[in-house]
Amino acid sequence: MSGVEALALVGILASVLQLVDFSGQAFARIKECREDSCHLPKAFWNLQNQLPLASHALQVTWKQAESNELDESTCKALRPVIEDCQAGVNDLKAILEKVAPSPSDPEWKRNLKALKSCFHDKDITLIAASISKSLTVISQYHGAFTATTTGKILQKLTAAVATIPDEDGNESDAPVRHFMIPIIWSNDFTGRKETMERLEKRMSDCGKHRRVALVGLGGVGKTRVMLEYAYRFKDSETHSVFWIHASSISRVNKTFLEIAKKAKISGWDDPKSNKLELVKGWLESPLSGKWVLLVDNADDFHMLFGPGSLMGSLPRSSEGSILMTTRDARVGMEFAKQDTMFLSALTLKESISLLDTRLGSRKNDIEDLEKLSEELCGVPLALVQASSFIRQNFLSIPNYLELYRASDTDKIELLSEDFDDEIRDPETRNPVAATWCITFDHILKRDPMAAEILSVMSTLDAQAIPESLIFSGHKLRFSKAMGTLQAFTLITARTDGPTWEGRLEKSFDLHRLVRLAMRSWLHINRELENYTARALSMTAQRFTDGQWETRGKWSSYLPHAAVLLASEQLAGLEDLIMTPVSHDNDQESGMVNHIPDGIVCPVCAASLLTILSTCYYTIGRLSVSLEEAEKAYRLKRHFLGEAHVDTLATLDLIAKPAKDLYMFPRAVEACQLAIKGKSETLGPDHPSSLLSMAILGITYRPMGLLEEAKKIGMHALERRREILGNTHPDTFSSMSYVGTVVRALGDYDTAMKLETEKFQGWTKLRGISHPETLEAMAGLAWAYACQGNYDRAAPLMSHSLSLQIELRGLRYWFTMWTMANMAVILGMQGKYFEAEELCQKVISLRMEYMGALHPFCYVSKLYLAWLYNETSRYDLAEAIELEVLNFQKVFYRGNTHHDVLLTKSQLASTYAFLGKHQEAELLKIEVLKTRLKLTGIEHPVTSRCKSSLGMTLTDLERLSEAETLLIDAWEAQKKVLGDEHPETSTTTSRIAKLYERQGRRKEAVNLYHETVEASIRALGADHPRTVARLRDLHRFETVRRSPEATVNLHPAKVSRTISVGFQNLDLVEERKD
Repeated sequence: MSGVEALALVGILASVLQLVDFSGQAFARIKECREDSCHLPKAFWNLQNQLPLASHALQVTWKQAESNELDESTCKALRPVIEDCQAGVNDLKAILEKVAPSPSDPEWKRNLKALKSCFHDKDITLIAASISKSLTVISQYHGAFTATTTGKILQKLTAAVATIPDEDGNESDAPVRHFMIPIIWSNDFTGRKETMERLEKRMSDCGKHRRVALVGLGGVGKTRVMLEYAYRFKDSETHSVFWIHASSISRVNKTFLEIAKKAKISGWDDPKSNKLELVKGWLESPLSGKWVLLVDNADDFHMLFGPGSLMGSLPRSSEGSILMTTRDARVGMEFAKQDTMFLSALTLKESISLLDTRLGSRKNDIEDLEKLSEELCGVPLALVQASSFIRQNFLSIPNYLELYRASDTDKIELLSEDFDDEIRDPETRNPVAATWCITFDHILKRDPMAAEILSVMSTLDAQAIPESLIFSGHKLRFSKAMGTLQAFTLITARTDGPTWEGRLEKSFDLHRLVRLAMRSWLHINRELENYTARALSMTAQRFTDGQWETRGKWSSYLPHAAVLLASEQLAGLEDLIMTPVSHDNDQESGMVNHIPDGIVCPVCAASLLTILSTCYYTIGRLSVSLEEAEKAYRLKRHFLGEAHVDTLATLDLIAKPAKDLYMFPRAVEACQLAIKGKSETLGPDHPSSLLSMAILGITYRPMGLLEEAKKIGMHALERRREILGNTHPDTFSSMSYVGTVVRALGDYDTAMKLETEKFQGWTKLRGISHPETLEAMAGLAWAYACQGNYDRAAPLMSHSLSLQIELRGLRYWFTMWTMANMAVILGMQGKYFEAEELCQKVISLRMEYMGALHPFCYVSKLYLAWLYNETSRYDLAEAIELEVLNFQKVFYRGNTHHDVLLTKSQLASTYAFLGKHQEAELLKIEVLKTRLKLTGIEHPVTSRCKSSLGMTLTDLERLSEAETLLIDAWEAQKKVLGDEHPETSTTTSRIAKLYERQGRRKEAVNLYHETVEASIRALGADHPRTVARLRDLHRFETVRRSPEATVNLHPAKVSRTISVGFQNLDLVEERKD
């Protein structure tokens, strides 16, 4: 062997041995973590199966290299491949060291690491794929016998990388194949041979991503061609097939959710996760295998290519291809470029074949078939509907043609105007519309109930219409009517309806063009407003609940209610104020009677808007919730009157999102109107009146009106206890409101009692995993944190956060609140960098989902600045604090709001860190004066300000003034917070330094010892503040025992990181109602 060969071989051996060694270590670590399945997501689990395979493959390579089976060229080729593999393994090692919990970790820390590991799922997948690719290349250089053996191993490895375990933990050797087609296939497809051949040729993968668009007039058969193409993969062992409804963004979101759920993509059950991004990322990864994505009815150019377009959510992968259908040629050409296929009508021969197949065994005159084909222009949908009509009504083709030719051309022209087809000849009659008009007329005569149901369905969203929403009359008659509509191919039964109360909810799709034609037909017959009114009344009566527990049902109603309320028939309802409307419930039938009948009822519209507002609030869409509530209130005020109980109740729906959005004037106005009206109408102690009072109280809290908030909140709580009882949900809500307020007032003991009672109550009433219970758990954790008991606060907050992420997702507002407070608790425990990572995540989420100018974003930024101070990054902290202060002054319109004062206090401390003691003193004096005026002399925040100012005066050698402030703060803290509270210990430490400066060494040493002992008890021996205080004590003892010893640091500058102390303990104290 040459010297070059020897060097190459040595390099190969060293690299391979290192990789084999780490793969064994990583395997053991992951296996250990997997014993507790809640602490690593499934993406990490796969590595347990991959790493032994990787290790084995590498050992084979090592043995080949050691036995001189690899020549010089092979070694040179293998070296960069193994180095790439090694880089991936190093990245993997770094991630595992960061997020994999250790057996010695406490439960809260394991939960926190599990949360952090969620952010690395995609990284793990990419690293595993990269390693697999490198090992596949390695196998190509093995010897003949060894290559065969290793190739099998690598084949299993590649399959394992792409495998996601199912819910039972079973794993296969290859990506799971899915066939998700919601439309039932039939074997009557005829013709289109050339089209199918061209389509298959263009869609053939050839190792690269393919995109093809089918463009044509509605009803021309685009969907049918796509369905036929899809079913050619029905028994495929290599390809998955997914179907996307792209008629509206809501349908796109729903379909992507169905795919994510079926494929068990991590995060699919998070109600606030972006399902489009989840599915896209999965399809672009090796986990999905080969796939075909079918995008149907993609007709909205703006939705596809406008701002926030859907096109960016469609995946690109060499393992997949996309087929799209659209009426709009602009969409097709923009999407597929040169691979756009224009689908025209059937040829005469194809049309005749289709008709002959659909009409069955009866003998048909070829001439009649030709005439019908020509009259209907070879449009498949028209031909299918016509043949169905002929067959079920025992007509001949000449009879049908006679009916067809007798139709009113005005109807056809009006219907044709609604068609959006740029390439259609405007002089050509629209045969689809003509056929549908005949069909509608006949159904009206043959089955009036079917016609009524179809008319109602045409006012709703065309996709996934729940049967429970349109059901009317006798069950048998209804079933027959639905059968009629399906027989004429006007509606299609879905196979993927939602499950509610253990029963699969039937739902139906109405072809978009059928819907359009039906609406046009209703308009011509002056019935569109009538059926819109019926649909509105039915939906308002059946869509009555927007609570979290029933979201499985109302989520299927939501798109249809939104379409109804957006229809032009409901535009200008407020202008009907002079039109008298009767809206009464029939006691016998339970139906609503409207006089005059057939007009859109503004009261029903208002009721539906009310429910929509509740639903949107439940899922955290606050702006939309407020908008719908305002619309509902205006309608109810006009048509029911300002004093009507429904009108007054709607004010509560305005106040809650307005308060959460920090629109305080509107929230207060709504509450005051509600309280006044309800007190006069229902009485001041009515539960509804007390609800409005409670909302007003919690609205005053973030406004800084704490005493007013406490007074109103306590009144509502006491009355609810007396009238509703201690275990009523409204009483628990009041406990939460009052607990938040008294905590802000510094009464931590009362807050703790209320939070404990509330948590125990919700646990008993709803169970430990209910959202209300989890919010109560987070509130209790924060109460412990305010008392300085971080060891009890951390596990509670961590557990609540983990379950909230699972139940509601990261993007729900209370999940963000809990995450923000978890970051604060971590900081108070001295885990600054863990806190910083979580804080950065909160800022990102809040800016994206609450808006960059929401006050909560700035609250989180301020806490980030505090962490920068604790880690000696003072310049960064100062920049953020100035930004936050400038925003808050404008937003709160002044300098006296609690958040403004908090920011000023923190900025002053930063000035002190930077040696700007004069600036720090002026700012601290200003804040203290305001605090004394607003919160009183014994409030914890006042004492905190005194202690901070005393420290600055000590730095300025104004020791007498400093002593007065520090002693006053210390006495108040011991009285209000207790001797063991971390804030009390901070002031004790500052007094010890002051006494040392004054030469009062005996008193100083006692206080130094007292501070260290209290810090160990409250924070632990390893906390940065405890460590700093031990250093202070050691330094002081050293100097006291050896006066000649020199001390490099001024006592006031030693352990500078603890000087701020716990000054921003209530930094993210926000509303939790």
